[in-house]
Amino acid sequence: MVKKLVVAMLIVLTFVPIVDVCAANTREVSVYLYRDYPDCVFFVSWENADQPASISIKTPGGTMIQANDQNAEFGKGKALINVGTANSGYWKVYVTGEDLGMISVSGGSKNSASSQYNAIRSFEADVSDGYINFKWDVITENDTVSLYINATQGGYYGTYTLWQDYSASRSGSASVSTDKLQTGLYRFTIQVYDGRGNYTLSTEKPLYIKHPQAPAKLEDIRVGSVDGELFATWAPQGDGHYVVTLYDFDTLAVITTDWVYGNFYTIELPDDTEKVKFSVAYAGDEAYGEFDVYEVIYAVPAGTITFPDYSSTREDVILVNVDCPPDVTAGVYLDGTLLIEDAGAGDYELNLSEGEHEVIAYLKDKYGNIKTFTKIINVDKTPPVVSLNYADSIRTTNDHIILEGMTEPNAVVAVNGIEHKLDSGKFTAKIKLEKGVNPITITAYDLAGNKSVKTITVNKENANGDNWIIYTVPGALFLALTAWYIYLNRKQKGAQDQ
Repeated sequence: MVKKLVVAMLIVLTFVPIVDVCAANTREVSVYLYRDYPDCVFFVSWENADQPASISIKTPGGTMIQANDQNAEFGKGKALINVGTANSGYWKVYVTGEDLGMISVSGGSKNSASSQYNAIRSFEADVSDGYINFKWDVITENDTVSLYINATQGGYYGTYTLWQDYSASRSGSASVSTDKLQTGLYRFTIQVYDGRGNYTLSTEKPLYIKHPQAPAKLEDIRVGSVDGELFATWAPQGDGHYVVTLYDFDTLAVITTDWVYGNFYTIELPDDTEKVKFSVAYAGDEAYGEFDVYEVIYAVPAGTITFPDYSSTREDVILVNVDCPPDVTAGVYLDGTLLIEDAGAGDYELNLSEGEHEVIAYLKDKYGNIKTFTKIINVDKTPPVVSLNYADSIRTTNDHIILEGMTEPNAVVAVNGIEHKLDSGKFTAKIKLEKGVNPITITAYDLAGNKSVKTITVNKENANGDNWIIYTVPGALFLALTAWYIYLNRKQKGAQDQ
């Protein structure tokens, strides 16, 4: 019930433009070594030379090499890393820094001057009229070079070779149809081998590629968290198949891609991560749909919502207290109906009818994160009914009676002021009787404070015969009969004498 209600509270996302990469992040550049080198070095440089950077390199076999003072020489906007013996194949260079700009990598023998500079002077990529257009300029003595252009969605997702030419012009251009890639965000890397060195240059910012057959964007996208669970929803489209992508918040590298059925997705953040970027697109038969990229920042909204501490009351108005900072808003649902929305700190009254009610209140921050508070409260104005195993007035000769009764299960029962324990609403009391009339008062209170009072009387009679009625009436009757007998006997005798 809670989740169904709070889905509607999530923030409706509006378009957020793809932001430039400006925070500290890690970029991956792949370099293909065409042959083995007994003494290999990698030369790494970046456009914004005033910015510091750290570098690590992964061999084709998966071994990680961290650049440090022992194996590398760092300069302004550049580094030369000695990796020793290097086998041919793809090497991955990871460069971490803030606002580094374009990154270039070359590799080869440390004895060759070509390995200590990047012969690729420029590399550009753009999209227009359904084509991805590339331009390059390589400084080399050769008229032609071996050239590859790859597309990547980040270190987590792999690389696609879009274009290759073993005898490409050292300065030239190429165009590739956008139908070669699914709709998505890509960076592009050019790799050049001129017979002496291996050179790589990677674009800085991701480029949005739209497949020609891409369906339209989804609508009514909502994202946020409810009590710690991150999820997203969107308006259904087509046959209900979608592709969901999570990106590194800083680099927009793909973390994971899921194909889902239905318009609900639970977002699982990587370890030690509290923010990602998110996109969802319709997974059409021909191509993935267009999409926008949104920020997903997990946080627990600050503040608390306080209800009365009782669960049952005779009052038909309760007070809800909201305590939250200005950038957090509150709302209240009563039995599934939204009564309060976008509220700030303060006290709010809820009018309740008699019966049981479910109150769900929430706090929501600007990122769509929600914290809920739930209260079940019962409005009860009806006093508890008390039923007994005795009539309202009884007579007995016993010294005590066993009083048994029934009332509401959660009530409190007192007999002549003494509380008695209930067992599912049943109670038993042993009451000592005095000679004569004994009033017994049963009082019951329910959880709401409603009170019922029932009184019975027990007349205790003496079993030893000191009740005057028992002896006086028969004695008087005996005397009356005796006198009547004497009177009749005398009257009869007088008649005989005459």
